[in-house]
Amino acid sequence: MSEERYYITTAIDYANGQPHMGHAFEKIGADAMARYHRLKGERVHFLMGMDEHGLKVLQSATAHGITPQQWVDQIAASFEAAWRDLLISNDDFIRTTEPRHARGVVELIRRMTEAGDLYKASYSGYYCVGCEAFKKDDELELSEGVKRCPLHPNKDLTWSEEENWFFRLSRYQDRLLKLLDERPEFIEPDIRRNEIRRVIESGLEDISVSRSKLPWGIRWPGDPEHAVYVWLDALTNYLSATGFPDPDYTNLWPTGSS
Repeated sequence: MSEERYYITTAIDYANGQPHMGHAFEKIGADAMARYHRLKGERVHFLMGMDEHGLKVLQSATAHGITPQQWVDQIAASFEAAWRDLLISNDDFIRTTEPRHARGVVELIRRMTEAGDLYKASYSGYYCVGCEAFKKDDELELSEGVKRCPLHPNKDLTWSEEENWFFRLSRYQDRLLKLLDERPEFIEPDIRRNEIRRVIESGLEDISVSRSKLPWGIRWPGDPEHAVYVWLDALTNYLSATGFPDPDYTNLWPTGSS
């Protein structure tokens, strides 16, 4: 067995609809990569999963007259059946409603708090349910006198005023630029690295990482009136699936070849 190690992940699919050709296209591509590296005798861990929290999921469940957990259980079963039919060779399938995932998210937030990366502040702005994100004015388009998200022009924006937890993303701007200077291979190919560099150089702002009074989501540690923002929750799946925070999670993380 080769000492090369590969941790291959796909996007975790959002549980507000059935699997379709676009989902399959990505999974088949990742499966081909996993099989290729296994044939070379390399150690492969191939992860897929489901993104199951957020306002869109809650709305879909409510529209169908069932609980959010019942809704995501049905959707996850459909996705897993589709991957079995396509003979996808994933080693793991993580759902963000699983206790092992919530444990990883809570521990990550604890470490962020310990590092001084989190603070609470009031926020007001337009919220796009389709994107599950707050939108700045320069990200919106005016259509017949009404502000719209260009990605979801048929969905009404919601004006939200609430107190949230924020992550001090701005404090990492210089460190990220230094990282790209010293380790350009950290982001490949070049076109994507340059794209990210331009975003960082334009100025990073602190970001909201919780939602106030959203009932469907991982509860914020020590502040149960807040749910962990779905983007922070979902992104952590690649880490929580390694077994984090158990000590042996480092068998898979950091990712890449060893």
